[in-house]
Amino acid sequence: MSQSAEAVRVTVVIPTFNRCADVRRALGVLREQAGPPLAVIVVDNSSTDDTGVMVAGEQPAWEGRLRYVRKAPQGPASARNLGLGMACTPYVLFHDSDIELASDWALRAVAQLDGDPSLGAVGGYIVYAFDPGRVNAYGGDLGWFGLAWDVDEGKPLRPGTAAADRVWINCSAMLVRRAAAVQAGAFDETFFYGFEDTDLGWRMCITGHRVRVVPELVARHNVDPSPGQAHPEIVFHYCKNRLRMLLRNTQGHRLPWALGAYLAYTLVDVLLRAPRLPKLRALAWNLAHWRATGSLRRSMQAQRATSDRQILALGEGRAFPPTRLGGQRRRGTEGGAVPARERVGADDRV
Repeated sequence: MSQSAEAVRVTVVIPTFNRCADVRRALGVLREQAGPPLAVIVVDNSSTDDTGVMVAGEQPAWEGRLRYVRKAPQGPASARNLGLGMACTPYVLFHDSDIELASDWALRAVAQLDGDPSLGAVGGYIVYAFDPGRVNAYGGDLGWFGLAWDVDEGKPLRPGTAAADRVWINCSAMLVRRAAAVQAGAFDETFFYGFEDTDLGWRMCITGHRVRVVPELVARHNVDPSPGQAHPEIVFHYCKNRLRMLLRNTQGHRLPWALGAYLAYTLVDVLLRAPRLPKLRALAWNLAHWRATGSLRRSMQAQRATSDRQILALGEGRAFPPTRLGGQRRRGTEGGAVPARERVGADDRV
């Protein structure tokens, strides 16, 4: 190995499922990052394509710093936790396979954490690859009874935007202080799809670790311009996860009315909008798992260093997102037509 293990301070964790071409592109971009060398762990959720063969072919060029592990398809939270547990570096970069980082992203992000011990996580602008002048996310906001959304989603990229503390960061591209993520409990592995980054960011804030976005950190997200309709199973996971998150993380005096507001919202949502069964299944799941959630809640609240009032003040103070999802997997944006992607239907989060 030409680069000493001591020189490596960042481990990149890439969860994937049937995204061989995306992972190859991501590895190529990561190899060209400015600054000290990176270590990479590709966590494969049992892909049926050539991901494993491709990574094996790339490993010699990484001189021992590229690892591949295959696991049961249990979703991105489980995959990221596996990578987090395998990492030995002080910093871990969670990096989705469909992300392309700017060439100095890692160097700038490390400088942020090095320069401020109170920071637990840092991210920046995620823009659409099909329209790099338009924002996918600049951190995330949290409503006062548990709804969450990407800040500035679909808006034009604004020059001169300031850095800002957030409740959470989209974990498509997020550098964390490994010890801070572990202290906060890492990702909840019952979150098969959705809200795992919102949940972790909230818990990092609770334990006293700041979460910050910096405009110089820019990453391109290779998604289709058309968001597509949310499958009923995705709706189930969204609803299940945000209720579990609310029950686990909400500060004691806020819980009765925040939970009451959430249940009232859910009742109206079930009555007015399909699909209805997944939303009822989500309530049933949380009832069935209330003991386990209660145990996690007691542990989380015992570590509380920051009040929910302080945490929610990092956002706009809204209850609802500025734009409804409208049954889609993500909020739409204006963008020109692009050729259909070969891997339509593949998703490294499943």
